[in-house]
Amino acid sequence: MSRILVIDDEPHLRTLIQKFLLLDDHEVDLAEDGNKGLKLIEGNSYDLVITDIVMPEKDGLEVVMELKQLFPNIRIIVISGGGERLNIQDLLKMARLMGADRVMSKPLDFIKLQSAVREVLAMQS
Repeated sequence: MSRILVIDDEPHLRTLIQKFLLLDDHEVDLAEDGNKGLKLIEGNSYDLVITDIVMPEKDGLEVVMELKQLFPNIRIIVISGGGERLNIQDLLKMARLMGADRVMSKPLDFIKLQSAVREVLAMQS
């Protein structure tokens, strides 16, 4: 069992991801934006963070950057559906360059997410 933090501003998707991860016996915490997610990280230890990119307050790219500075070995999966004027492929490429272990586009394929979670968690020493 691993401890996972899911950061996404879409309540329905956040809950769906949580329920799906619970099926694999992971412990899952939720945050609706980057600021709240980073506050949870301050007081907890996570094996993996799954974060959206386009969110209010603090976006996922900022979260990735801060996480990699504070916890260089933390595992991160970035998800995104893009935005009004934002190209999803450019956002995901940027996240990968910033240190995300995996990137995935929305709408999510939960079987692929499950596979990505397993692969990323297996990367830990």
